[in-house]
Amino acid sequence: MHKAERDNVMTRLSQADRDHFRHLLQDVRIRTTASRPGDTVRQMLASQGHTLSPALCAALEAVVARDAMRPQVGAYAPDFSLKQLGSDARVRLSSFQGQQPVGLVFGS
Repeated sequence: MHKAERDNVMTRLSQADRDHFRHLLQDVRIRTTASRPGDTVRQMLASQGHTLSPALCAALEAVVARDAMRPQVGAYAPDFSLKQLGSDARVRLSSFQGQQPVGLVFGS
């Protein structure tokens, strides 16, 4: 499910349903960290006796999948190189390893 589809599902929910969704999402995030690999959101919800509409369950799964793709705390950033502004020289992120923190700013 793409973000636009998830947003569409969420905008059609009542405030009470949105609050319920947030509570379930928090519960799923906690259980995902403590669960066996391969457990799905549907399995976790079913084991707790929760029933959701297919669209809401898909939205919940999409958020959990997005969370799983994020960088993990303590993990190294993927190495890449960028062209220096006003020059043909390139700089690799890994060349700064062990030095002061690096902040990247992207804009258009």
